[in-house]
Amino acid sequence: MQREGMAAGSVQLLQDWRLQIDVDMVLRGQGADAGKMRARNARAVAVAEKALREGMGLLDPRVAYRRLAVHAVRHERVLLEGGGALSGPLVTRHLGGAQWAVVAVATIGARLEARISETLKEDRALGLALDGLGTAAVEALAAAACGHFDEVALREELRSTTPLSPGMSGWKIEAGQKEIFGLLDGGAAGVRLSACCLMTPRKSLSLVVGLGKEVRMGGEVCDFCGLRETCRHRKQYEALAQAAREK
Repeated sequence: MQREGMAAGSVQLLQDWRLQIDVDMVLRGQGADAGKMRARNARAVAVAEKALREGMGLLDPRVAYRRLAVHAVRHERVLLEGGGALSGPLVTRHLGGAQWAVVAVATIGARLEARISETLKEDRALGLALDGLGTAAVEALAAAACGHFDEVALREELRSTTPLSPGMSGWKIEAGQKEIFGLLDGGAAGVRLSACCLMTPRKSLSLVVGLGKEVRMGGEVCDFCGLRETCRHRKQYEALAQAAREK
């Protein structure tokens, strides 16, 4: 992907991502322990390898975002340029010292999703592996996008916050999704929000990152998840975040 700055206000689209996905990530995307699967289930590993070969060419990773000036923080609401706002204790705690809020939607597109639906009818194991690939790919895309935003912040001598997504502890998913899609036309990336706040294509993520000279840094996405103590994928998410920071 071509590295560039971030224009303020208007919707921007980032494309041409080169995602690095491996078999272990596909296995974890299915909810499996990759190490145990390699030791005990060679067939599952082989199916994951097949999914990786067949599915990578169906990815269409795109990130749409807007960079909005933060005007004020009042009563657990972050007031943004243009009259928009983000609300909730998690958002106000992390964006309270920000000069800018970057709202973004990331997706790998609909082609892999269509293949998953077709394959599940004929080969359930491969269909589930393709679904695992989709999960791994959108998570890798979100991490790469945050790495891009981090780079821009560094060039501007700013700091960037931990990325926040609706559904984390302190930010209700319904309210958060409506706020993000109210600020950003997800259609720029080909993403729609349903009446029940589900994104289409399914393999999509929405997030917010704060930029500023005095924003809170440190912490990982997992620190704000209600499942942080029991989630088997926590190490994967932490590794993705670390890889994004090191790029």
